[in-house]
Amino acid sequence: DVDLYTGALNERVFSVELGYGFKTQMFSANVNLYRTSWLDRFMTFSLPGADGEFITSNVTGLDALHQGIEVDFLFRPFDKLTVTGMASLGDWTWKDDASATTFNDTTGELLGSETIYAKGLKVSDAAQTTFALGLKYDLLEKTNISLDYNYAGDNYATMNVTGKTDEADSGVNTWQLPNYSLFDLGLSHGFEIAGLDSTLSANMNNIFDVDYISDANNGSSSDYDTAQVYYGAGRTFSLGLKVKF
Repeated sequence: DVDLYTGALNERVFSVELGYGFKTQMFSANVNLYRTSWLDRFMTFSLPGADGEFITSNVTGLDALHQGIEVDFLFRPFDKLTVTGMASLGDWTWKDDASATTFNDTTGELLGSETIYAKGLKVSDAAQTTFALGLKYDLLEKTNISLDYNYAGDNYATMNVTGKTDEADSGVNTWQLPNYSLFDLGLSHGFEIAGLDSTLSANMNNIFDVDYISDANNGSSSDYDTAQVYYGAGRTFSLGLKVKF
């Protein structure tokens, strides 16, 4: 027999954006304001139980608000130099508490329902503030060197929503990852191989070998000591060859 769940709701999205673009021969820029409401989001989590079975929680009624401003530009002060940049300032939060229904994946037994205290918490697993600045200089007609700067901040450890069932944790955000900045260097040279356009590129990423945490899963105390963290790559080098046939 199949039991149909009639309480399921379709997810809804309402979005409003306002943008403006400006362009001249030397300079161009875009500004975008956005406000997006994600309503009745559905999430599911599966974790191993004490006896090796999987315990699944279906979370319903999650509403999130994503709003912010995004800016990007391109500037060519003279023929050989190009300057690019962007900034994204976001404010992403969960708007309401939700409910979770938990059951045994193996037996189908319903284990219970609980309230998820998510209201006011920051949406996790993505940096809400980012900046980038790039410089590219043409050394020769088909040869250029580039330097790129990237910043990431306001990034919160991935939240196990089913762990927010204690009202005492209401309003307590997941652990906020340390902000970080990275510099990358690139060199590109164009030439021909047997009459075919080719490009040789060399890159050094994370020039200053910065130690940084790129991602994390939140722990029981919402801090570094209990979080499961993933460090980003240190200084790396790459060499590539592209041939157009």
